[in-house]
Parts: sequence; structure tokens; C-alpha cells
Amino acid sequence: MSDGDEVEVVRVAGAVNAEPVLAALRANGIPAAVVGEAAGRVYGLTLNGLGVVRVVVPSEFARQARDLLEAGELHQLEIHEGEESGGEG
Repeated sequence: MSDGDEVEVVRVAGAVNAEPVLAALRANGIPAAVVGEAAGRVYGLTLNGLGVVRVVVPSEFARQARDLLEAGELHQLEIHEGEESGGEG
């Protein structure tokens, strides 16, 4: 991703909490990156904004990313027993 054309789609407490978000976005073909507070990473803090990281995507993927994250919050992305996940089966 090039600087300047990124859009924030969500903020989370810590890079660890950003990993599942990044994985979901990337698995759906949306390039994503984390931008965060350096002090939070160094000291492991999430106090008063330290440690808060922003997940950003290129602006052309912003709507798709937000829709995906909203569907996840509504539990509409779950794979139910008996459904295939797109792999061999």
C-alpha cells in the first residue's frame, strides 16, 4: 500500500487484537495494514490511547472492508457445521 491513500476502517487495542481483523480482510482479497502507537508496542500498554492501533486499507477497498467487518460483528461470517469452507471435501 502506498502512503496517503489509506483509509482507517477500525481501531483496536493492541496489535494482537488487530491480527484477526487483518487476517479476515486479507483472506477476502483486501490489502490491509496496521498503523499504531510505538510506545504501546514497546511497553505493551493500552492505557489512554497508548497501544491503540488503526487498521487501514486502500481507499478503493474501504466500503468492502467496512461491510466485511460489519458482517463479522453481526456474526454473519460464521461457517456452520456441515458447510464447506471452500477447501477440498
